[in-house]
This record gives sequence, structure tokens and C-alpha cells, in this order.
Amino acid sequence: MNASPASRGRRQLPRAAALCCASALWAALWAAAPGAVAQEAPISLFPPTVAPDTPPATEGDQPSLPSERAAETPQVEGAGAEGIEIDRLGELDPEALGILDLGSGGMGPRVWAGSARPLIEALVAGLPADIASPTLHSLAARLLLTSAPPPGGGAAPPTGPTVADALATVQKTEAGESDFLRLRAERLYALGALAGFNRLLALVPQRVEDPWLARAKVDGLLLAGKESRACGEVPSGLARYPQDLFWAKAQVYCQFLAEQSDQALLGLDLLREQAPDSDLAFFTLANGFISGTPGAVEADGLTPLNLAILRKTGGAVSPETVASATPAQLHGIAQLTGGDHAVHAAAVERLAEVGALPGERLAGAYAAFEFTDADLADALVQAEKMAAQGDAVRGRALLYRAANRENMAAAKAEILRAALLSAEADGRANAMARALTPLLGELAPSPELAWFAPLAARTLYRIGQFERAGGWMSVLRIDGLKHPESQAAYDELTPLRRLAGGTEPLSAGPLNAESAAAESPAAAEQRLLALMLSRALGQKEPLTWNQLARDEAATSRPLERLPSLLALGDAAAEGKRGESVLLAVEALGVAAPADSHPLALGYAVSALAAVGLGNEARALAIEAALAARL
Repeated sequence: MNASPASRGRRQLPRAAALCCASALWAALWAAAPGAVAQEAPISLFPPTVAPDTPPATEGDQPSLPSERAAETPQVEGAGAEGIEIDRLGELDPEALGILDLGSGGMGPRVWAGSARPLIEALVAGLPADIASPTLHSLAARLLLTSAPPPGGGAAPPTGPTVADALATVQKTEAGESDFLRLRAERLYALGALAGFNRLLALVPQRVEDPWLARAKVDGLLLAGKESRACGEVPSGLARYPQDLFWAKAQVYCQFLAEQSDQALLGLDLLREQAPDSDLAFFTLANGFISGTPGAVEADGLTPLNLAILRKTGGAVSPETVASATPAQLHGIAQLTGGDHAVHAAAVERLAEVGALPGERLAGAYAAFEFTDADLADALVQAEKMAAQGDAVRGRALLYRAANRENMAAAKAEILRAALLSAEADGRANAMARALTPLLGELAPSPELAWFAPLAARTLYRIGQFERAGGWMSVLRIDGLKHPESQAAYDELTPLRRLAGGTEPLSAGPLNAESAAAESPAAAEQRLLALMLSRALGQKEPLTWNQLARDEAATSRPLERLPSLLALGDAAAEGKRGESVLLAVEALGVAAPADSHPLALGYAVSALAAVGLGNEARALAIEAALAARL
């Protein structure tokens, strides 16, 4: 793998020295035991490694989701705020508001216990919007949506808040202290966790005076296509914040929707007089709204309000806009009804790749395409031509449609294989895997499909469906008795099966100079990563660090963000769940796990397991293995 951009230009350690450093640090990590130590004893700098079946020391609450959901951001669209029951005393603290508890994907009421508020606020503010890892994206969104007292507020009473607590909270709220709620909401919006964001803001009491929260509530509803609810918020926002031009523009839009043309035109004229250069895209789109003509907007004009106007007028954005759009903007683009379906589907693909939208949404986006019977009958050839012409999204939609109508197992598998390989080539493997889950379920593992088994198994491991992946592994093992290529494919997939909890240990690999000389540096690094991840999950392996220490090709990349890794170790050892999640994201970086150092991945996997997120730790390990082509 290549070093991250931040490491370019740095003098790299010699290969043997780098490996010895990593091996020595990990040996210390593995030797460290969880639990309290005497005051005079040295303080462990490393997270405890937890075996999969060993409950972590976290006071009994287990927030880990099932393996097939561990890398998915909870989709909480459905009942509005009126469908949520909240204790009347508990709802008085806006900073503790959340929509997820332990039973619905949250991380528990003590998620911030023991953590310092300034540190948590800095870590939350530093969460990147473009987290590439579906597992880390899901963990960040779930953390921010968890209902829990804010950090630094003390432990939650076992019997709930008292009247005195409630009165103190009211005083704090009246003083405008909702900073932690706003901070969480800002990062949820940036992450594109729109469904949870909208549900969270629906709970914010009217007495909370925060201009950003009020405006963001309308923005979120507009991006989700909920115009009537968004317009219901505009009168109060205009009354509370009359100097903010956003509310006047929103009122004009809502008046057009309500067919109050005279009032809308008057408001538009006033806006032009008051601030003619404030939002040129809005004025252009409003003119199109009046004339009934579709509009268009450049990337710098993609506000939620402008995207809403585009949706109503049948307007469009360019394909290039999707590539540079923020996650929040992608939701608005995905809702558009005019223009090219490929643009809408590309936006959904990006969101589904990180779990911000479910696979069903991508399947629906693909199903919206229209193709001729001739194209569907020759889908493999036509999809390849579309990809060559720069329209791979349309090609994947064609393959999806063709697979849906194909009844022959072998032909369906061939189409699914083409769709999965196309998505993998464009960095959309996770999105396509989740969109195709029902179709993959229609194929029964059999020796006749042994050629499809390796890709099927990898895909199912990717989305946490380990039992179904095991069925395809069994096909390879049985077919391998007669066909060496099936046995070779089985051996190549053994690390994934092991990381998914399989009992077959990792292969020791080359153990002598002759075999090591024939092995590529990439293969040596893959073996190091596989061992690191397996040991981080608490699994014993016959392969040892000493064996890898003799192999100078194992890794030569520098270990970055070491202070964050050490802080992660301390937080995990102390059971600070929320802090551990935030530090894992910070320590691994935006592009994780593709460019992460093996030791950094080991830290993160071990730390997540230590704070009760074992299935998420396993999902991250499998992500890393797939990114490394294990």
C-alpha cells in the first residue's frame, strides 16, 4: 500500500527497523491486560485485546449491532417526533437529546462517562465529513445520535433525573446552553446522516434559541423532500430571526408551493431590492419557478433551498457536480426528478457506499432506469460499452435490471459478477453489495457455480453475512478436491473467514529464505496485516511475530498519528466508549482503512472490541482485509 499524503517527503525507517518497531509495540499491546492497576504500577499505554466471547468491562451494556448491521448507519425515518416517548424530566436537557438507545443502535447513557468535555468537543468538531469507512461512518453517526448526558455532566442517576435536576436544566437552557447539541447536529449534517439528523432536530424544544439549529431543521427537511414540514417551520423562523435572509427566501418558496403567487412575487421583489447579489442562483431558479421552466445550478449554488426548487421544476445538475458535492448535497441531488437518472443514481451510490443510505435506495435508483428489451437481453455487452463511454453507473443499472429478470442461476450469477466487479473498480463495492443482497440470496451455493463462489463469498463477508459466505466457502472446499483452482481460491479467502470468526487459523506462510525470496512485498504485508487484525480480535494464531520479524518486506511505511493511537489505548483501557470511537476515527484518518498502518488498524480494532463494540471491530477488520485484497 502507499503511504498517506501526510507522510510524503518524510524519511522512512529502514524496513527491518519499521517492522521491529511495529512488532515491539504490538507485543506490548498484546501483553497488556485490562483492569485496574496499583497506583504505583506503570500505566498501560495500549488498549486491552478482548477475545470475541469475552464480555468487555463496560458495566453490562452491550451496544454492538449484529454483524450484518455493524457497518450500516441506522435509518430512522418513519414516525415523527410525535412517535417518540420521552420522560418529561429527561427531555428538559437539550444537550442530552438523542434518538438512539441501547436497543436501537445507540451506545448507552454512559457513553461520555469519564471523558473531559473540551476534549470531546474538539474530537467531535474534528470529525471529517468524508469518512470512507462504512464502519467508522456508522459508528460516528450512532455516537452522535445517542441519547446520553453530555461529557463533563457527571454520571446519570440510576433512577433518572430529579425535579431539582430538571429545574437546573431549564435554567441552563434558558441561558442558551445547547452547544453540545448543536455541535453533534453540525457533524451529523456534514456526515450526511440525514434521517437521524431530521429526527434529532424534531426533538429540539422551541425554547432553544439557536439560529443555526432553526435553519438546519428546514434545510434537512428540504433535502429529504419533506416540503410541507419544512414550510411549517418557516413562519416561526421568520418571526424569530427576521434579519436572516434565508427565512425570507424560504417564505417565497413556500408561497410558490402554496400557489400564493402574488405574495411570493412581492417577497421576491423585496429580496432583490434588499440584497440583489446575495444568492444569484436562487433568483435565477425562482424566475424558472415563475415561468415553469427547468433550472440548473452550479456546484457553488447547491443550497438545500435551491435543490428543492430544482426538484419542483424538474431541473438538473451536471455529472461533475456529484463528484464534488458534500454528503448533505448528495441527498438533495438524489431527490431530483429531472435530468439524467445516472446523476441521481451516482449520488445514491456515494451515500450507500458509506452506509448513509440503505442498499434498497440504490436498488430503487437502478430500477428507475428504462432500457429496451434488446439492451436487457445483451446486458453484459451493453454495460461494458457504457462503461467504456464513461457511463458506468448506467451500465450497473442495466446489469441490476437484467439480473432481476433472469431466472437461470448461471446466467444470473454471470450478470451479478459483472455488476460487482464494475462497482469494485469504481470504489462502490459496499453500495453494490447491499443493493444486490436479495438477488445474491436467490442463488444457492452449488458446485456448478464454483467459478462465482470466490466473489460471492467476498461480497457476503463485506456486508457481514458470514453464514451465507460460509456456504460458498464450502462449495470451494468440496470442488477443490477435483479442481486446484477452487482450492487455491479457498486458501486465498481463508484470512477473511478467520477474521469473520472462523476456526481455521491463518497460514504461517513462507518460513525459509527460499520461499520468502519468491514472495512479493505486497504478500508479506498482507500476511502481517492479517495477523495483526486476527490478534486484535483476540484470536490465537500459529504464526508469530518472530517469524514476520525475519521478513524485511512486511512493511516499510511510517506509523503516523502515534499520539492519537496512544490516547486511544488509554481511553479503551478506561472504558470510555464515546472517546474511543472518536479517537479511532482520528487515529485512522479519512481514507481508512485503505491507507492505514497495520499497527494503527490493530489498535482501533482492539479498542473497539474492548469497549463493547466487538461486531463493529470485526467489520472494520474485514474492511481492512478487503481493502488490502486479502
